[in-house]
Amino acid sequence: MKVIIAGAGIGGLVLAVALLKQGFQVQVFERDLTAIRGEGKYRGPIQVQSNALAALEAIDPEVAAEVLREGCITGDRINGLCDGLTGEWYVKFDTFHPAVSKGLPVTRVISRLTLQQILAKAVERYGGPDTIQNGCNVTSFAERRNEATGNNEVAVQLEDGRTFAADVLVGADGIWSKIRKQLIGETKANYSGYTCYTGISDFTPADIDIVGYRVFLGNGQYFVSSDVGNGKMQWYGFHKEPSGGSDAEGTRKARLLQIFGHWNDNVVDLIKATPEEDVLRRDIFDRPPIFTWSKGRVALLGDSAHAMQPNLGQGGCMAIEDAYELAIDLSRAVADRAGDAAAVDVEGVLRRYQDSRLLRVSAIHGMAGMAAFMASTYKCYLGEGWSKWVEGLRIPHPGRVVGRLVMLLTMPSVLDWVLGGNTDHVAPHRTSYCSLGDKPKAFPESRFPEFMNNDASIIRSSHADWLLVAERDATAAATANANAATGSSAAAAAAADVNSSCQCKGIYVQDAPALVGRCGATTRPALAVDDVHVAESHAQVWRGAAAGAPPASASASASSTTSAAADASSSGTQHSEGDGYWLRDLGSGRGTWVNGKRLADGATVQLWPGDAVEFGRHPSHEVFKVKMQHVTLRSDELNGQAYTTLMVGKIRNNDYVMPESRPDGAGRLVAA
Repeated sequence: MKVIIAGAGIGGLVLAVALLKQGFQVQVFERDLTAIRGEGKYRGPIQVQSNALAALEAIDPEVAAEVLREGCITGDRINGLCDGLTGEWYVKFDTFHPAVSKGLPVTRVISRLTLQQILAKAVERYGGPDTIQNGCNVTSFAERRNEATGNNEVAVQLEDGRTFAADVLVGADGIWSKIRKQLIGETKANYSGYTCYTGISDFTPADIDIVGYRVFLGNGQYFVSSDVGNGKMQWYGFHKEPSGGSDAEGTRKARLLQIFGHWNDNVVDLIKATPEEDVLRRDIFDRPPIFTWSKGRVALLGDSAHAMQPNLGQGGCMAIEDAYELAIDLSRAVADRAGDAAAVDVEGVLRRYQDSRLLRVSAIHGMAGMAAFMASTYKCYLGEGWSKWVEGLRIPHPGRVVGRLVMLLTMPSVLDWVLGGNTDHVAPHRTSYCSLGDKPKAFPESRFPEFMNNDASIIRSSHADWLLVAERDATAAATANANAATGSSAAAAAAADVNSSCQCKGIYVQDAPALVGRCGATTRPALAVDDVHVAESHAQVWRGAAAGAPPASASASASSTTSAAADASSSGTQHSEGDGYWLRDLGSGRGTWVNGKRLADGATVQLWPGDAVEFGRHPSHEVFKVKMQHVTLRSDELNGQAYTTLMVGKIRNNDYVMPESRPDGAGRLVAA
């Protein structure tokens, strides 16, 4: 049996591999192969979840093994939804146990280019170098009877006028499919209401060893970030606005920072760490579900049949499942007719394929739409969007409370079905197994429940430094160049632009207490606040086991330098259950404020990431933020005395490897 596939995207290539392995004649026509060749703009990675990986294993274990090797595992860590403003967890997802409990591979993220190249090589290996034809845009088709054989067939016409015939035509030509248009008529693509900015940052989040990906929720905007391996993070920023918009050259990052600049560091730093030229923009479209995927000898697959919102990461996964199901149905039909393709009821086979996929795909299509709606309509507090006064009361929004409860109750079963719901279909062609390589790398599997249920445990167990730092936007690229001329921050200045660098003043918080205050005749605090309202010995910050007396006197570290902190061993970046980071007002009467609330004179308070600290007055011209930063981003140039221009995401230690999980006697995670 001969099959023509219109489109060499992921779904079309997977189908080609599956059919070629079953002895079919396959021809793939693709309008433009630049993506597979690695030409043009990099299109970023794609998430291949457990259900799709299982289907790949059933189709071709060798291809699947290469995808598993090349992909970055995210399903071995905690994933979920967070508040965009604060970064606090809303709902966490466990995608690890639904996979391993069914003997499925754990979710990966892989470069779209790499995945397509793996698949294209497999197609050429099984079908020959001419199986995929470039510059071949299928524009129409027609069913006809072959005059020579008397058999029915379908003929396709290319844009250049050439015609080719086969027993089956599969439209895998994407959301703007010409095959779909002719098959079911013109249907309008649905604009989601959101434009999407996307990019890849050379950046390492503070908790990357424990967290794989996050969706940050907001009202009219949301943000997705995912580890894609090799020290890189992929991100997507969605913003509600009319379609067809554009940005002047060189202004995309600036606009993103206008939209997301007031959100938490995990969002803002990712944007700043991305080069302007690597930020892309596109409007998000999907199509409403249809219930006719096939007519006669023609069928649809992937986005041509069910283009969906990207929020579940299941668009490509559904295309892979489609390809597996269609290949199996065609193979069985030919086998039932003893290899006589002419005797196969092609229309009936394609209808069975359609009917077997409709329910699952339609359900996931609907879930993706609901996920997009929820991510973009999230409101943390009552009054958000209509009353600042009511919002200031910090009354949890009812939708947030109810939504979280519903998700906590339903997400385990939903994930189990999405990731494992197709297992019975692929089971006859693959063996369930558990891969040791899929186990969590940075923490014992036994700690999964702890991290799922205790947000503070994730913070405590991260391989991160804690900073008390004031940040302000670099005033201009010229500022960085001026610094370079004087030998200050030369490395940053070489590549800095106004949106990829910050002017920072701050310290790394260590075991020894650091003095915060105003420089005086006899005092030189570790963190200097240039304000007459601040006392010379105003406050102390330190890391310790309790809120009692700090481990050393203020005078012992009053002149401690940033370089000493920067050179400290990273072994102290993790701490046990009772450890914490602390701030003590030294009782000067000048006042210390945390998140806008004044501490009692002499009071001690535990600090958390995102806390805003002011000394001497509120509001203050210098607001110091508690910030977690992965140990690879530690900088010798951070200064507690003056502002220094630093590149966001600048990596000092390029040799960092995610630690193998090994708890010490206190239950802390340490490198093996």
